[in-house]
Amino acid sequence: MPTAENRDVKHVLLVDDDRPVLMALAGDMRRAGYIVSEAASGEAALDLSRSQRFDVALLDMRMPGMSGLELAKTLTQTADLPFLFMSAHSEIDVVKDAALYGALGYLLKPVDIAHVVPAIEAALARAQELRKLRETEAHLNVALASGRELNIAIGIVMERNRVDRQAAFDILRIHARSQRRKMNEVAEEIVKAVEVINLIR
Repeated sequence: MPTAENRDVKHVLLVDDDRPVLMALAGDMRRAGYIVSEAASGEAALDLSRSQRFDVALLDMRMPGMSGLELAKTLTQTADLPFLFMSAHSEIDVVKDAALYGALGYLLKPVDIAHVVPAIEAALARAQELRKLRETEAHLNVALASGRELNIAIGIVMERNRVDRQAAFDILRIHARSQRRKMNEVAEEIVKAVEVINLIR
C-alpha cells in the first residue's frame, strides 16, 4: 500500500452522504497513506474544491441533492479533477452513466480498502496519461497552425517575388532575423496583411 515515505502523498476528496461509511473509509485511506478531505454532500464537496487542491476524487454516485454525476461534471469543468465513483448499484445503465461522465474507476459498495487503493492508483496513473495526451495534442495543434501559416506566407512571397520555394523561405528567414523575430510571427503577420488587403478590394 502507498505510504508517505515511499511516494508523493496524494490528496483525495472523499464524498458520501452516509456519514459512518464516510468516516470509516476516510480512516482506512489515511492509514493507507493518503491525505483525505471528507464531504457529506455534493455542495460541501464543491466548497472544498474551491479552497483546496485535490489529486483525485472518490464520489458516491447517488446522493440527495446534488448527485455524484452532477458533482463529477462540475468538478471536471472547474477543477479538472479526475474521479472514481462508488455505488451500491451494479446495473449496466449505472455503470454506463459512470463511464459516460468520464469516471476512471467504479467501486461497488461496501468498498474495501484493499480494492480502493489499487483503483485510486490506477486512476491517478490514467489521469496523468490523459493530461500528457492533452498537452501533446495542444502542442501539435499549435505546430500545425504555425506550419500552415508559414506555408501560406512562403506561397505569398513566391508569388509576389516570382521566386521558388527555397528562395521565398530564405527571404522570410532573413527578414525575421533582421527584426529578431520568429519566422512564424513574421509569417502570421504576412498572412493577416494579405487577408486585410483582400477584404478591401
